[in-house]
Amino acid sequence: MIELAYETPPVWAERALAAPLELLSDHAHCELRAAASAQMLIVRNTGRARLVERLAALAMEEMSHFRQVTALLHELGGRLLPAEPNPYMKGLLSASADTREESLLDRLLVAALIERRSLERFELLADTADERIAPLYADLGPSEAGHGILFVDLARGCYPEGVVSRRLGELAALEGAVVERLPFAARIHSGLA
Repeated sequence: MIELAYETPPVWAERALAAPLELLSDHAHCELRAAASAQMLIVRNTGRARLVERLAALAMEEMSHFRQVTALLHELGGRLLPAEPNPYMKGLLSASADTREESLLDRLLVAALIERRSLERFELLADTADERIAPLYADLGPSEAGHGILFVDLARGCYPEGVVSRRLGELAALEGAVVERLPFAARIHSGLA
Protein backbone atom coordinates (compact mmCIF):
# COMPACT_ATOMS: atom_id res chain seq x y z
CA MET A 1 0.00 0.00 0.00
CA ILE A 2 1.22 3.47 -0.85
CA GLU A 3 1.62 5.64 2.25
CA LEU A 4 0.05 9.09 2.08
CA ALA A 5 1.77 11.95 3.87
CA TYR A 6 -1.53 13.67 4.72
CA GLU A 7 -4.67 11.98 6.01
CA THR A 8 -7.95 13.52 4.91
CA PRO A 9 -10.20 14.34 7.87
CA PRO A 10 -13.68 12.74 7.64
CA VAL A 11 -15.28 16.21 7.66
CA TRP A 12 -14.06 16.57 4.06
CA ALA A 13 -16.61 13.95 2.93
CA GLU A 14 -19.44 15.63 4.82
CA ARG A 15 -18.66 18.94 3.16
CA ALA A 16 -18.19 17.43 -0.31
CA LEU A 17 -21.49 15.56 -0.10
CA ALA A 18 -23.35 18.81 0.56
CA ALA A 19 -23.05 19.35 -3.23
CA PRO A 20 -23.38 15.79 -4.58
CA LEU A 21 -24.03 16.73 -8.22
CA GLU A 22 -20.94 18.95 -8.37
CA LEU A 23 -18.90 16.20 -6.72
CA LEU A 24 -20.11 13.59 -9.20
CA SER A 25 -19.44 15.86 -12.16
CA ASP A 26 -15.90 16.47 -10.93
CA HIS A 27 -15.46 12.74 -10.34
CA ALA A 28 -16.56 12.01 -13.91
CA HIS A 29 -13.89 14.42 -15.17
CA CYS A 30 -11.32 12.65 -12.97
CA GLU A 31 -12.16 9.37 -14.69
CA LEU A 32 -11.85 11.00 -18.12
CA ARG A 33 -8.47 12.50 -17.20
CA ALA A 34 -7.27 9.13 -15.91
CA ALA A 35 -8.20 7.46 -19.20
CA ALA A 36 -6.55 10.24 -21.20
CA SER A 37 -3.40 10.09 -19.07
CA ALA A 38 -3.12 6.34 -19.62
CA GLN A 39 -3.49 6.87 -23.35
CA MET A 40 -0.87 9.62 -23.38
CA LEU A 41 1.57 7.36 -21.55
CA ILE A 42 0.97 4.74 -24.23
CA VAL A 43 1.58 7.25 -27.03
CA ARG A 44 4.86 8.37 -25.43
CA ASN A 45 6.09 4.85 -24.64
CA THR A 46 5.06 2.68 -27.57
CA GLY A 47 8.21 0.56 -27.31
CA ARG A 48 7.35 -0.71 -23.81
CA ALA A 49 4.99 -3.60 -24.63
CA ARG A 50 4.05 -4.50 -21.05
CA LEU A 51 3.30 -0.89 -20.18
CA VAL A 52 1.23 -0.42 -23.35
CA GLU A 53 -0.86 -3.53 -22.70
CA ARG A 54 -1.57 -2.76 -19.05
CA LEU A 55 -2.34 0.90 -19.64
CA ALA A 56 -4.69 0.07 -22.52
CA ALA A 57 -6.72 -2.09 -20.16
CA LEU A 58 -6.63 0.66 -17.53
CA ALA A 59 -7.88 3.29 -19.99
CA MET A 60 -10.85 1.08 -20.85
CA GLU A 61 -11.63 0.53 -17.17
CA GLU A 62 -11.44 4.26 -16.44
CA MET A 63 -13.94 4.93 -19.25
CA SER A 64 -16.23 2.31 -17.74
CA HIS A 65 -16.01 4.17 -14.43
CA PHE A 66 -16.79 7.42 -16.26
CA ARG A 67 -19.97 5.81 -17.55
CA GLN A 68 -20.93 4.60 -14.06
CA VAL A 69 -20.43 8.03 -12.55
CA THR A 70 -22.28 9.91 -15.30
CA ALA A 71 -25.17 7.42 -15.16
CA LEU A 72 -25.62 8.13 -11.46
CA LEU A 73 -25.18 11.86 -12.03
CA HIS A 74 -27.98 11.83 -14.63
CA GLU A 75 -30.15 9.56 -12.49
CA LEU A 76 -29.92 12.11 -9.67
CA GLY A 77 -30.94 14.93 -12.01
CA GLY A 78 -27.51 16.40 -12.65
CA ARG A 79 -25.44 16.94 -15.75
CA LEU A 80 -21.78 16.84 -16.59
CA LEU A 81 -20.46 20.35 -16.01
CA PRO A 82 -17.60 21.84 -18.06
CA ALA A 83 -14.15 20.76 -16.95
CA GLU A 84 -12.34 23.17 -14.66
CA PRO A 85 -8.60 23.55 -14.08
CA ASN A 86 -7.31 20.99 -11.61
CA PRO A 87 -5.05 22.68 -9.01
CA TYR A 88 -4.25 19.31 -7.44
CA MET A 89 -2.77 17.95 -10.68
CA LYS A 90 -1.01 21.22 -11.39
CA GLY A 91 0.66 21.08 -7.98
CA LEU A 92 1.76 17.49 -8.41
CA LEU A 93 3.09 17.93 -11.92
CA SER A 94 4.98 21.10 -10.99
CA ALA A 95 7.73 18.94 -9.47
CA SER A 96 7.83 16.44 -12.32
CA ALA A 97 11.17 15.83 -13.98
CA ASP A 98 11.88 17.54 -17.28
CA THR A 99 13.72 14.81 -19.15
CA ARG A 100 11.63 12.30 -21.05
CA GLU A 101 13.10 9.26 -19.29
CA GLU A 102 12.77 10.69 -15.79
CA SER A 103 9.37 12.13 -16.65
CA LEU A 104 8.03 8.60 -17.18
CA LEU A 105 8.99 7.64 -13.64
CA ASP A 106 7.35 10.74 -12.21
CA ARG A 107 4.20 10.34 -14.32
CA LEU A 108 3.79 6.74 -13.17
CA LEU A 109 4.35 7.60 -9.52
CA VAL A 110 2.15 10.70 -9.61
CA ALA A 111 -0.59 8.53 -11.13
CA ALA A 112 -0.09 5.99 -8.32
CA LEU A 113 -0.46 8.73 -5.70
CA ILE A 114 -3.58 10.13 -7.37
CA GLU A 115 -5.15 6.67 -7.35
CA ARG A 116 -4.20 6.20 -3.68
CA ARG A 117 -5.67 9.59 -2.74
CA SER A 118 -8.81 8.71 -4.69
CA LEU A 119 -9.08 5.44 -2.77
CA GLU A 120 -8.86 7.32 0.53
CA ARG A 121 -11.55 9.76 -0.58
CA PHE A 122 -13.81 7.01 -1.97
CA GLU A 123 -13.63 5.16 1.35
CA LEU A 124 -14.66 8.32 3.21
CA LEU A 125 -17.50 8.95 0.77
CA ALA A 126 -18.72 5.34 0.96
CA ASP A 127 -18.86 5.63 4.76
CA THR A 128 -20.60 9.03 4.74
CA ALA A 129 -22.89 9.19 1.69
CA ASP A 130 -26.53 8.21 1.57
CA GLU A 131 -27.83 5.02 -0.01
CA ARG A 132 -28.01 6.63 -3.46
CA ILE A 133 -24.29 7.49 -3.66
CA ALA A 134 -22.45 5.27 -1.17
CA PRO A 135 -22.65 2.10 -3.33
CA LEU A 136 -20.81 3.80 -6.21
CA TYR A 137 -17.86 4.70 -4.00
CA ALA A 138 -17.82 1.33 -2.28
CA ASP A 139 -17.81 -0.33 -5.71
CA LEU A 140 -15.01 1.81 -7.18
CA GLY A 141 -12.69 1.73 -4.16
CA PRO A 142 -11.03 -1.63 -4.90
CA SER A 143 -10.26 -0.52 -8.46
CA GLU A 144 -8.46 2.56 -7.17
CA ALA A 145 -6.34 0.38 -4.89
CA GLY A 146 -5.44 -1.85 -7.82
CA HIS A 147 -4.61 1.10 -10.05
CA GLY A 148 -2.22 2.56 -7.49
CA ILE A 149 -0.42 -0.77 -7.25
CA LEU A 150 -0.36 -1.08 -11.06
CA PHE A 151 1.44 2.23 -11.52
CA VAL A 152 4.07 1.41 -8.92
CA ASP A 153 4.51 -2.02 -10.50
CA LEU A 154 4.99 -0.44 -13.93
CA ALA A 155 7.57 1.96 -12.48
CA ARG A 156 9.44 -0.98 -10.92
CA GLY A 157 9.43 -2.69 -14.31
CA CYS A 158 11.22 0.30 -15.84
CA TYR A 159 13.49 1.52 -13.02
CA PRO A 160 15.56 0.05 -10.17
CA GLU A 161 13.65 -0.53 -6.92
CA GLY A 162 15.77 1.95 -4.96
CA VAL A 163 15.12 4.72 -7.48
CA VAL A 164 11.38 4.03 -7.43
CA SER A 165 11.16 3.92 -3.64
CA ARG A 166 13.18 7.11 -3.17
CA ARG A 167 11.20 9.07 -5.74
CA LEU A 168 7.86 7.75 -4.48
CA GLY A 169 8.74 9.02 -1.00
CA GLU A 170 9.65 12.44 -2.37
CA LEU A 171 6.49 12.71 -4.44
CA ALA A 172 4.30 11.43 -1.58
CA ALA A 173 5.60 14.24 0.63
CA LEU A 174 4.85 16.75 -2.14
CA GLU A 175 1.37 15.30 -2.69
CA GLY A 176 0.56 15.61 1.01
CA ALA A 177 1.70 19.22 1.09
CA VAL A 178 -0.29 20.05 -2.07
CA VAL A 179 -3.57 18.55 -0.88
CA GLU A 180 -3.24 20.04 2.60
CA ARG A 181 -2.96 23.56 1.12
CA LEU A 182 -5.79 23.26 -1.41
CA PRO A 183 -8.98 25.22 -0.81
CA PHE A 184 -12.17 23.28 -0.24
CA ALA A 185 -14.45 22.55 -3.17
CA ALA A 186 -16.91 19.77 -3.95
CA ARG A 187 -14.15 17.96 -5.83
CA ILE A 188 -12.53 14.57 -5.30
CA HIS A 189 -9.10 16.18 -4.93
CA SER A 190 -9.76 19.32 -2.92
CA GLY A 191 -8.44 20.40 0.44
CA LEU A 192 -10.15 21.80 3.49
CA ALA A 193 -8.51 25.24 3.61
